[in-house]
Amino acid sequence: MVRCSLCLLLSIFTVIAHSETQTDNPPLRFYTEEYAPFSFSNDGDIVGINTELLKLTAEKLDLDVKFMIVPWGRAQLATRQNDRTCFFSGARTPEREDIYQWVGPLTRERIILYSLTPDSPELETIEGARDYRVGGQIADAYSGWVEAQGVPVDPVTEVADNLAKLKWERIDLWLAGSIAGPYIASQHDMEIYPQAESDEVFELWLVCNQDFPSELLRALNETVETFKHDGTLEKIQARYQ
Repeated sequence: MVRCSLCLLLSIFTVIAHSETQTDNPPLRFYTEEYAPFSFSNDGDIVGINTELLKLTAEKLDLDVKFMIVPWGRAQLATRQNDRTCFFSGARTPEREDIYQWVGPLTRERIILYSLTPDSPELETIEGARDYRVGGQIADAYSGWVEAQGVPVDPVTEVADNLAKLKWERIDLWLAGSIAGPYIASQHDMEIYPQAESDEVFELWLVCNQDFPSELLRALNETVETFKHDGTLEKIQARYQ
């Protein structure tokens, strides 16, 4: 009887300790958006180059991470408000530098202005698009950069919505990443043509709350760097070419 009582007490203490641990360390939340090939939904799962890299990183570190696709503005707002939260794939810009903490870079790309016709409009630089209707995205660093070049941007909530605007001639040009733009267009059976490209290369990162645990941030950075140098990231990228 004494032995059974001790076993029962031990079980109770184990459950309580486990419960407290779960409460003290809730799952990390990594928000992203529909931005193929870096992140997108597929048969109820979230896949993509940067998604797979971060999922492998979390698995390697035995981290409980919940991945979610939400509107891009909401991803950034949630990250600013919750200390165990990050979003990806975010461009690292001077305006964002001191607001967040950073893991990466995961990948890189340039900004390109795309049209539906090979030779029109004729542009030498992105700044030359000031007299055209340019489609971008709300709360997007790329759109902010293009606007800083003096080019007005008509923003939408979801990246791919601009393809419909191009098709129906509601915009003349779509600003998108050099990797993501053609990939997203191919998913919609559309062909787009680059008309102007940024000289600047933009790094895409996992962007975390200012109070994100420092030991986790360090471990994430170290593991991502390992996967970039041991061929893991290259293998992931090859599956999306």
